Amino acid sequence: MKHSLFTLIFLLALSSYAQNDFWERKPISISYYGHFYFHPGLKIGTQYNWRNWEKEKERKKRTITKNKSLFFSPQVGFYVHPQNHSGLVFNVDFGYQKLKERKGWYQAYSVGLASISQFNAGTTYVEGNDGSIKTKNAASRTYFMPSLNLEIGKEMNPGFAWFTKFTIASKLFYNTGVSAETFLEIGLKIDLNLLKKSE
Repeated sequence: MKHSLFTLIFLLALSSYAQNDFWERKPISISYYGHFYFHPGLKIGTQYNWRNWEKEKERKKRTITKNKSLFFSPQVGFYVHPQNHSGLVFNVDFGYQKLKERKGWYQAYSVGLASISQFNAGTTYVEGNDGSIKTKNAASRTYFMPSLNLEIGKEMNPGFAWFTKFTIASKLFYNTGVSAETFLEIGLKIDLNLLKKSE
């Protein structure tokens, strides 16, 4: 139920911006999504900057311009932990980003709110209502998973950038407790609209 509600909110938020040419104006990110860095997966997302501003600093030889923004970023990802489980993640990040205009380097700091569903590999044994032990294939559980994120990247040209993102997260109420999870992303951001303008 929690998973379905979170998915519905995620899709409604996405579709509301799609009605305003959202996909044409915002970057699409595609990345390697590594659970504990080495359990491989894939993540796709986008980003909406709902506030932007510019700050200039005068130096002896030049003026440094930094573009800053507050954003939210909906994403969906999956990964495979071999012989253990597969994970499906619906996530929204809320954060702050600053970009050095001249060199193209940027940093982003964000808080993530996610729903993660884990599908067990192999056969799971569960206790039936009558006390008997039964088998269940592809058993799954869903958890709420908040996170803290650090992203570092570089704009190579308008509409194209690479990035690396580090995440530390915790599945709440995991086996009556909490868990510590880490993720690594390495990927690209592509804004098709800006690429067309630069041609």
